[in-house]
Amino acid sequence: MATWKDLADLLFPNVDADIQKLLDQYPPRENPICTRFAPSPTGFLHFWGVFTSVLNCKYAKQQGGTFFLRIEDTDQKREVEGAVSLLIRGLKYFGIEFDEGPIGENGEDVGNYGPYTQSKRGEYYKVFIKNLIERGLAYPCWMSEEELNAIREKQMAQKKLPGIYGEYSKYRAYTPDQLIETYHENGDTFPVIRFRSPGDLEKKILFTDELRGVVSMADNYNDIVILKKDGLPTYHLAHIVDDTLMRTSLVMRGEEWLTSVPLHLQLFKAFDLPAPKYLHPAPISKLDEGKKRKLSKRHDPEADIQYFFRNGYAKQGILDYIFTLASSSFEDWRKEHQGVSLDEFSFEISKMGLAAPLFDETKLKWINNQYLSFISTEELYQQCLEWAQEYDSDFYTLLTSDPDYYKAAMNIERHTEKDPKRFTLYADVKSQILFFSDAYWNEKKEERKNLIAELGLQNLSEFVREYCEIVDLETEDTMVRFTQLKEIGKKYGYATNNAEFKQGGFVGKVGDLAMFLRVQLCGAKQTPDLFSTMKVMGKERVKERLGEFLV
Repeated sequence: MATWKDLADLLFPNVDADIQKLLDQYPPRENPICTRFAPSPTGFLHFWGVFTSVLNCKYAKQQGGTFFLRIEDTDQKREVEGAVSLLIRGLKYFGIEFDEGPIGENGEDVGNYGPYTQSKRGEYYKVFIKNLIERGLAYPCWMSEEELNAIREKQMAQKKLPGIYGEYSKYRAYTPDQLIETYHENGDTFPVIRFRSPGDLEKKILFTDELRGVVSMADNYNDIVILKKDGLPTYHLAHIVDDTLMRTSLVMRGEEWLTSVPLHLQLFKAFDLPAPKYLHPAPISKLDEGKKRKLSKRHDPEADIQYFFRNGYAKQGILDYIFTLASSSFEDWRKEHQGVSLDEFSFEISKMGLAAPLFDETKLKWINNQYLSFISTEELYQQCLEWAQEYDSDFYTLLTSDPDYYKAAMNIERHTEKDPKRFTLYADVKSQILFFSDAYWNEKKEERKNLIAELGLQNLSEFVREYCEIVDLETEDTMVRFTQLKEIGKKYGYATNNAEFKQGGFVGKVGDLAMFLRVQLCGAKQTPDLFSTMKVMGKERVKERLGEFLV
């Protein structure tokens, strides 16, 4: 009579290690605090991935622990070439540095708990699987898709709980002899391996979630697949093996995995291993026609972190927004610690909310605006330069053509009582300094001409000739500059104020002349402070631009 060990040896003839040897090979960490980011390389870096990475990294680092990267590539049909390097590069942009993982120069593993890519860990999974089979806690299964579909339809018709369990699992009750015979009958084709669940359909279990507290949930009754035909594990087994051997202390994952905890606890118990702490935050949501739904990688461009890069958000603005979503105490902390590194903020799980945080791009823009308004002009210039080099070559050329000139243009009224905080995105910086470029200004001649025609002003040539002669761009006194404008304007029929204009006899008001100067110098009716703009341009450039009206 064959034993379960005979079956295990038949299925895994080359596996002779045992679980204890692996545990000895990967001993407990000196500091037990250890978290991870474990993405699948199936596409772009999701906003949710950044969200959880930031929190996992913060939680571990503020306690002196370890934060590592593990690539979960067991679903190789969906793997996208280059996705891993894209993930690492995207997270590095946010200052997220892994202590361990496939983070070497050419993707080599760094750290003592690897391999850090699941497709390279096949032998470890087989050790654990073989152990279960040897003890009769797992069994091979050759059920076809047609059989599985027929069972599902039967269960639905009978209003039974769906799944492969009890009488619905064809091979669950087979003896080792019968399973060995079936193996040979199937041409020694490797089957899937199912976990023999000890769960009870009628039983509920209690477990603790670090965010939700004690959770009551139906126990797992399903004989879930833990090893696929291709020899790669499903997430359920891989999670148990990897987080045990890598000594993960906290598993933070999406709320959709909450219902899998009973199964995972059964697996940990089957191996007589301690489970890590679990934390299941609700997914990032957004409003769609007034209803909340999960942020979707298929339907929402903002689900892709590249969306924020392309549109000119600062990484610090995004990070601040993430902590706003994650912690109820962050906004008050940031108000009191403007400009302080996030390293100084203490992240507490108890401050996380249970409800799904709502993605609000208007709020994100406000936070980004606050950040760009706070930093120095030198920092703003450098950040714009880095962004433009990647996403806007024309803007990059502009910034590098005359750095001091464009820094001065950016700096108008910044950090003053009148600071308009006009830069929300890096792209806004371009739109509001572009008119300082002579080449751009020359391209807009017709637009300026039309705008000035709409103003319907008189005596402009005479006004411009005298204004260019006496305008003083050196004085810092706003009243002196405005007085000069009023005095010259009055000579050519422009009232100095509304009350004077109402008395009659004037062709316009001094404000009309100010608007003329704004349009002619900048090409738009809305610009930064006029006299500050003129000072940055310099008298010669101002005279040249106004000179169109002297011809």
